[in-house]
Amino acid sequence: MQYKTISLTDAGRSNIVVVDDFQTPFNIGLAAVISAGTPTFSIQYSLDDPNASGYSPASATWFSVTGLSAVSATTSVGFSIPCRAISIYMAPAQTGTVNLTIVQAGPV
Repeated sequence: MQYKTISLTDAGRSNIVVVDDFQTPFNIGLAAVISAGTPTFSIQYSLDDPNASGYSPASATWFSVTGLSAVSATTSVGFSIPCRAISIYMAPAQTGTVNLTIVQAGPV
């Protein structure tokens, strides 16, 4: 099992978390907690390979996780779309801090 946490304070993109896209079945728990301010944010995933030469989170294609798009409250979802990376995104002019906990099921 993989357990990671990331956070983002104010507008922009957080660091990414690389997940294991070879897990079968692919299951991830995502819990986003606002710890400061009142930001509106999205949790996003990418199918681009973060281990590829020349990879950049800024140029990767990102998709919003259903149930975690443009939210402004603490919330969580189960996620089963195989992907390669996950991050927090806040649009310009947003302020506050969001903490994201990611738990990916898999071998112990």
